[in-house]
Amino acid sequence: MRIRWPRSLIARILLLEGAAILFAMVFIPLLTASVLQQTKAVYQERLLIAQAQDIAAEVTSTASAPGRVLLPPALEALYAGTYDGRAFAIVNAAGHAVTYSPHANGVPWDAVRRGRSEESFRRGSYVVVSVPARIADMTWWILVSQDETRPGAITDDITRGFLTRYLALLLPILLLLPLVNSVLIALLVRTVRKVSDHAAAIGPRSLHVRLADAGLPTEVRPLVHATNSLIERLEQSFTAQSEFVGNVVHELRTPLATLRIRLDAVSDDALRATLLAQVDRVSHVVSQLHDLARADVIEEEDLVAIDLVAVARDTLTDSAPMIAASGHPVTLDVPAAPVLVRGNRVLLSIALSNFISNAVRHTPSGTPIAIAVDPRGTVSVTDRGPGVTVMDRSLLTQRFWRADHRRSDSAGIGLSIVQRIVALHDGCLNISDGPVGGTRFAMVIPLARQ
Repeated sequence: MRIRWPRSLIARILLLEGAAILFAMVFIPLLTASVLQQTKAVYQERLLIAQAQDIAAEVTSTASAPGRVLLPPALEALYAGTYDGRAFAIVNAAGHAVTYSPHANGVPWDAVRRGRSEESFRRGSYVVVSVPARIADMTWWILVSQDETRPGAITDDITRGFLTRYLALLLPILLLLPLVNSVLIALLVRTVRKVSDHAAAIGPRSLHVRLADAGLPTEVRPLVHATNSLIERLEQSFTAQSEFVGNVVHELRTPLATLRIRLDAVSDDALRATLLAQVDRVSHVVSQLHDLARADVIEEEDLVAIDLVAVARDTLTDSAPMIAASGHPVTLDVPAAPVLVRGNRVLLSIALSNFISNAVRHTPSGTPIAIAVDPRGTVSVTDRGPGVTVMDRSLLTQRFWRADHRRSDSAGIGLSIVQRIVALHDGCLNISDGPVGGTRFAMVIPLARQ
């Protein structure tokens, strides 16, 4: 079974840290014990050499008994007491012990080298040093041993005591590290998530907002700066696009108005009607481009509490000439009390105008159109036309799309403008079948906070 590397940064850090802790729990005590043992051996050897040198300084050789070495009574009594693991022997050049302590029988003296300088030797639990000494013009070797199993081996006791306390301190620290690091990483991730939430909240209405890098680690700040640069470029792009569309609309309106006036001079009625219809279509596209440009630059402060009932009435009044010319009977059903929503009056009027225009243009003349406002913030336009046959109705809000795959007189951007306006208001667009046939277009706008 293949083990996958976790995707979470915290999980990766804790996994690696856990492996490091297990490694440390096993090898740090072993390494520490090895270092302590080596250090203990050095100091123990130095201590035994110092004891041998002390013995060499205290012993005397009597002239009446050549080859005999005597210890002062105090020093001899020190080694003659209760056996604590220390013993000594004084050996001549022939390797015979001429003097030794009472507890020196089990010490492997014969295995110790007798050289011109200090020598050390280990066998079993014994540590033995050999120190040459010149006494009464003769060379003797002072051999001092320590049985590490006896109470006198205090360095072993110190080593064991240190390791016990060291491990008792080390293990809790190692086990506490993941908890401490988890808290620190969680705090860091929470800071990064706050910045991420701020970035997710930035939209076309808030492209002026920039991400703050306060409290973020140095490694994350370049990403924040790059994101801010991207947002700045998007803001510049939106502004340039809006200005371009506005300039195009401004430049086209005057020639279209002039062209319409000159078409009145065409004597052929059929040709004049055809040309005027084409001019009207172009004018409608230009108007929609203007509406689209306005929707793309809306900002948060442009959304205020407005009465949706008043918007519906004013929009219907503005559309009255177009509706009258088409021969569609229109009804308006609104509640008696105002319906306050949070939005932009001009943009909501543009969206409702697109609903009405769509119903007028795509239903037979004379079929009724119903406009309604719901107290919950819904405004709808229902027609009695042929209805929508496409299965995926989300395609209706895509720019330049038609069910018959042909370009329309509105360039296919009418409902996409509505979709854009509704999204800017944090609302939703619903397209469904009418109760008695036809199609119902509705937009739901959040109510304003009281």
